[in-house]
Amino acid sequence: MIGQAYFLKQDWHWPLFVADRLVSPAGTNIAMTDSIPLEALLLKSVHIFFPGVQQGITLFLAVCWFLQPVCAVFALRAMGEKNLLPAISISLLSACFPTFLARINHSALCAHWILLLALGLYFKALELQNRGRFWPLWLLAVLTDLTLLIHPYLMVMVGALLGAVSLSTFFRKEHWKISWVSMVAILLSGSCLLLTGKIFDYWGGASGGGYGVYSMNLASPLWPAHSSLFLHATQEQIDATGGQYEGYQYLGAGVLFLIIILACQRRTWTLLRDSLLRNIGLLLACISLTGIAVSNKMYFFHTLIVQTHFMVPGAEQMRSSGRMFWPVAYIILLGAVGNTYKIWPRAAPTLLGIAVILQWVDTRNLRFQDRATEASLFRPSVEKDNRLFEIMQKFDHIEIYPRLECDATGLKENMPIIYASAYQNASINTMYTARSLPEGGCHLAQERPHTLDNNTLVIFNGTHRVTKALSWTNRTQVNCGALNTFVLCTGIQHSLKLAPISLPIPLPLNQIISMSSSNPLHSEVLESGWAGSEKWGTWNEGNQAFLFFIMPKNIKKITVTLSLRSAPGTPKHVKIFSNDKYLDNWSISQQEKYYSLNFIVPKNNNVHLRMEIDRVTKIKEDPRALGIGISSIKLSYP
Repeated sequence: MIGQAYFLKQDWHWPLFVADRLVSPAGTNIAMTDSIPLEALLLKSVHIFFPGVQQGITLFLAVCWFLQPVCAVFALRAMGEKNLLPAISISLLSACFPTFLARINHSALCAHWILLLALGLYFKALELQNRGRFWPLWLLAVLTDLTLLIHPYLMVMVGALLGAVSLSTFFRKEHWKISWVSMVAILLSGSCLLLTGKIFDYWGGASGGGYGVYSMNLASPLWPAHSSLFLHATQEQIDATGGQYEGYQYLGAGVLFLIIILACQRRTWTLLRDSLLRNIGLLLACISLTGIAVSNKMYFFHTLIVQTHFMVPGAEQMRSSGRMFWPVAYIILLGAVGNTYKIWPRAAPTLLGIAVILQWVDTRNLRFQDRATEASLFRPSVEKDNRLFEIMQKFDHIEIYPRLECDATGLKENMPIIYASAYQNASINTMYTARSLPEGGCHLAQERPHTLDNNTLVIFNGTHRVTKALSWTNRTQVNCGALNTFVLCTGIQHSLKLAPISLPIPLPLNQIISMSSSNPLHSEVLESGWAGSEKWGTWNEGNQAFLFFIMPKNIKKITVTLSLRSAPGTPKHVKIFSNDKYLDNWSISQQEKYYSLNFIVPKNNNVHLRMEIDRVTKIKEDPRALGIGISSIKLSYP
């Protein structure tokens, strides 16, 4: 919604999909915010006639709900099953497919109808091309290119089905001579994809990593997570990496019922063998997509089955690889319904009826969650937020710290602020994006205090909001106040009439203060430039790290002792500054040591330490750029 709202309000310009006022001043491509660029482009072309339209996400969701069963029937008929009963069954089962229902919070990826449409075009292409009719093939090629402008993950899945046409045609010996047509379609489609991605700045975004984490568990298609029938089954039981919720693939009780009864019938295996021989390309596509989905670390429940260092080219750009199983899941659904009617034409009404009822009951909780999510899209803001939004209306530029590009722990609290900024068309300095461009990435220098003009409002969130606000008041002329869980600051020209900031408790003297996640009592000391705390302590990210202390009164001179270690690699050379005054230069190795500083306490009792690290280390499978780690702090006096 946010990306579309900014895109619709700005004038036509180039690059076309860059929203200048989102992640200002760099701007960001709305393709990186999952804002469905194809729909946004269509809405903008008619926006002059409907200026009141703010976004089209709700419309897109409605289209997805409508087309899901329609395209499922099309795919089933394209497979050759044209009877009414299977059509009704597939429409209901696809509308209650858990994988589809679970994507409501990711609007662009709700377009599972595209996968069903692509499957239908695959079967139509194989059926008609031996008669010299190639329109399904070319339509599938065009669909592949257009899907890039909906979501790249869906494009990869549709592209795999396009490639399957050529392979299946080639292995059907009587049709190998016409496989060159599908090869031409693939080459043209691939060329158009590369050109489209280049023109609209799709390529070059940096992935946050995660391949092998956001994968599919081998048990996922069978395990009834989020089921209304099997309440004791949870997603955590099949999440071995902490990110396998992205590989949620439960087929549903109704589909599993059909699979079980089909597996007990010998004719099923004959039909399966014949179908695989006729669709070798589709089989290879399914094997490839499944391999990408389970990644190079294959888990069955919490047991690691296979681990390899081999990575599919471009895998890091498909970090949520667990999604790649979706086309395979829909093929299983189509095959289960179609073969049930073939094998038991008389018993099919009963069997398919039982399957639909089981699927409907099994997905009751998921459908309830979807209704609640859709209702929240139209729910008015609560009273506690109205005051914040009222203040924001007075400003044309909003800055949130820490930026989501640097620290996404405040995502839930920050997104309503970004949403409100989009609707008033105020520029904002951050956004949660699927990929970050270099100019809009995390740059800690941007978070340092700077002079605010009359049109700028700064909002601090998170654990360090008070210390950050105090840092700004010490170094620049700003007015700050507390509102809800935020601290708001403006230039001295404005008076926000907010509650005063509650100052942190001064740090205790002559005590070791842990910086680990198990003892977060004084975590506000880590002002900025730090990653999330771990059991041993906290790593810094990037070439700068800041510490902030509030000293007890009547302390004039203090000794600060830091327990530090270097990230793996060569020792790090660190320069230390206090309130921008140079103090010392340390060489920090991987072995943890104590480093001490002696200095005069400022009159306001606020101490700001800045550490400049000469180099950072990138550890394999860790997207962070690590410099030094801190495990404890001690303030000694006298």
